[in-house]
Amino acid sequence: MKNTLKNIFRVLIWPIIFMVGQFFIQYIFVAIFNFNQKGNMTTSEFIKYMKTDEYNLKLNNFINSNTLIIIFISVLIFIPIFYKIFKKYKRKSSLNKKDIIIPILFGISISLIYNITIYNLNNLFHFTNAFEPSKLKIIVSIISSGICGPILEEFLFRGIVYNRLKEFNKPMKAMIITSLLFGIIHFNIIDGVYGFGVSFILIYLYEKYKTLIAPILMHISLNTTIILMVNLITKNYLPFNLYLLIVSIIILLILKKIIKKDV
Repeated sequence: MKNTLKNIFRVLIWPIIFMVGQFFIQYIFVAIFNFNQKGNMTTSEFIKYMKTDEYNLKLNNFINSNTLIIIFISVLIFIPIFYKIFKKYKRKSSLNKKDIIIPILFGISISLIYNITIYNLNNLFHFTNAFEPSKLKIIVSIISSGICGPILEEFLFRGIVYNRLKEFNKPMKAMIITSLLFGIIHFNIIDGVYGFGVSFILIYLYEKYKTLIAPILMHISLNTTIILMVNLITKNYLPFNLYLLIVSIIILLILKKIIKKDV
């Protein structure tokens, strides 16, 4: 029992620290914003002001304008720590230059299939606002959510959580638990289910090529594709969306055959 609790603690400690760290970094910027906004207001006046739409709009604009700084601070703090922990799990990579395109195409095709499908379902049932254009500049979104976010998450979940779970669980159980945790951090039922499913493919690529580069490439492709395509998808041009959906499914089926041949 004692060893089990110790193992659970070793698995969960870094996701918890990461989430708390992310919150704390953002809180620092909120505190800076509040300090600048308070000026000569009394505490009670400022508390009332914090409940206004004007305050929330200014705060969102401030956080958005500092998104790159926030993400770079996260990268500078966590990547060296995650890499140091992950080093003991590193293996000799079997990912060749010609194989690099495979995780990239996986990411693009899965992202298109999922997002076009969800978008069209959303038009019928209105269950998510995920397809509202981001208020961030596209280059900021790509750097933060498209590149830095996936790198951090892959080191954390596939690099540390999954490998630590394998130390005291069978691989399939480790995959399921890792995927559950990965889905939970999305804080949204639809995205959580998507994250849970995608995590299995990310782990499969990690195990197949024995390097985090493969899931990182796929994850970056997943996130960057939706950032780039969201405006086209939200234009509700059904024929173009269906064309992308069909092409993506074909690509996915071809990739599945290619990977099976390599096994």
